[in-house]
Amino acid sequence: MTRLEDRLARLEQRTEEIHRMLMHLIELQTQSMTQLPEVQSSSSTSVPEQLASEPEPSSVSDTPMEPIWIEPDPLEIQYQLAVNWAAAGRTEDLSDYDLSGRNLRNLDLKDAKLFRSNLSRGDLTASRLIKAEMAEADLSRAQMARVDLTRANLTRADLTFTNLSYAKLEGAKLRYALLTRANLAGANLSGADLGGAQLNKANMTRANLKDAAVNHRQLASVSALDGATMPDGRLYDGDPEPYKT
Repeated sequence: MTRLEDRLARLEQRTEEIHRMLMHLIELQTQSMTQLPEVQSSSSTSVPEQLASEPEPSSVSDTPMEPIWIEPDPLEIQYQLAVNWAAAGRTEDLSDYDLSGRNLRNLDLKDAKLFRSNLSRGDLTASRLIKAEMAEADLSRAQMARVDLTRANLTRADLTFTNLSYAKLEGAKLRYALLTRANLAGANLSGADLGGAQLNKANMTRANLKDAAVNHRQLASVSALDGATMPDGRLYDGDPEPYKT
């Protein structure tokens, strides 16, 4: 069984569990509704005679309610699995999940597998993604300020227009990642591998690039390097040419 088939089987199993819970709730509700006329008839002896002669309300029916099937939202299921990932034992594979636009602030996703996941426009502010596997993930326009991506694998990830201000990216793999117009102000990229990454118009003000694998052509394409620590440990002096790696 392939990984995709395994994940689909798990989702189908969870859907069946939700369906059984809904059927149980409907059964309980049906039982309570069928018992309601008995309660009404037993209490009718305490009302005045002029009211006792009135017809019984027709709003309550003895006919059992038809079960209503509520189709579970697969995207909501994926979101709940991601939010409760750490508490559930850190075993669920979150690869290929669609978590776009979701609130994922302050989550513990250390070592999570998020290959090709869609996290675009999501809010991952201050989340822990240490050593997370996020190759080819879509993180475009996401809010990732102060996120911890230490030694995370972001190979070929899409980080265009992403806010990574003051993010921890020490030793992260960012080979061939798209960082066009990303905000990396104050980010710690020491020891990161940026080989082949696109840094066009990225903001790297006060970023720490000490020992990072990045060449002068990449650095020349960014929009700002003011106050940045360059790969050789010196502060940026306005000319990326000397910092060839």
